[in-house]
Amino acid sequence: MADGYDWMFVDGEFVHADAARVSIRSHVVSYGTGTFEGLRATWSEPRHELYVLDPLAKFERFRRSANVLGLPLLLSPVELVESTVELLRRNDVRADVYIRPLLFLVGEALPVRMHDIEARLAIYVVDLPAAFGGTDCVRAAVSSWRRIPDASLPVRAKVIGSYVNPALAKTDAVAAGFDEAIMLTADGSVAEATTANVVLRRGDEWITPPWTDDILEGTTLQQVMTLIRRELCEPVVQRTVDRSELYVCDEALLCANAVQIAPLVEVDRRRIGDGMPGERTLRLRETLASIAIREHPGYEHWTTAVHGGAATANAA
Repeated sequence: MADGYDWMFVDGEFVHADAARVSIRSHVVSYGTGTFEGLRATWSEPRHELYVLDPLAKFERFRRSANVLGLPLLLSPVELVESTVELLRRNDVRADVYIRPLLFLVGEALPVRMHDIEARLAIYVVDLPAAFGGTDCVRAAVSSWRRIPDASLPVRAKVIGSYVNPALAKTDAVAAGFDEAIMLTADGSVAEATTANVVLRRGDEWITPPWTDDILEGTTLQQVMTLIRRELCEPVVQRTVDRSELYVCDEALLCANAVQIAPLVEVDRRRIGDGMPGERTLRLRETLASIAIREHPGYEHWTTAVHGGAATANAA
């Protein structure tokens, strides 16, 4: 493999990547029938340790996504954490990586349905991708593509096929010279970026859309809200956000597992604040980065160590 991580976890066994293959006739190939998760592991050179950030919360969401789709997930979230840690050990991972669990319909069936088709669980590891082209200051455009409403497709589940929706928005935004797209709900309020939640600051109050406005229930967003309250000692509320608030806010950020926290400095060619990363955003980003490698006291329970002993599933 290009990333050098040869081992995968498939249906309860550790197998070489060359043995992990899916038929072109698989149901998921035609219809995107399945769910996935994303976890981040960060290497600490001073500690010679690899830490997985909030794995139990991720696999709890994975379990909920499987339940929404009616897919059989035979391992518990704790067992999935343990399997992931062992996978990282077998690959001898000593770098920042991205972990992708998948649960999908692998059976070679053509009819459009979710029942009576074989499912497969798989987990693999890749090098951590650079988000937003590696830029530190994200410039976004509001997309003409609207966020899929929960009444049409369950947005609380990370459904594989549903990501065509943000993929279209992302490609259009990049083609127009932006780094990212902001998607609106069907009624025109702010939902989220293509693969990240949106958080705004107006004065001393932080604002982010509620779970009921067709957004993914982001685990990183929950961490950010906790850090705003504990570290900045400022309030954060979840309420419907108008599009125009993107233009008049004092500070904004995007947050997700892969990117962690990214400063949003421009929307639709309108500067946010002074057009530079916000001071509070940078502080939040630095704090979360230090938490990820256990260098910020009080949040050790947010991480799970890989090489230092038996796996222990921790959650925020």
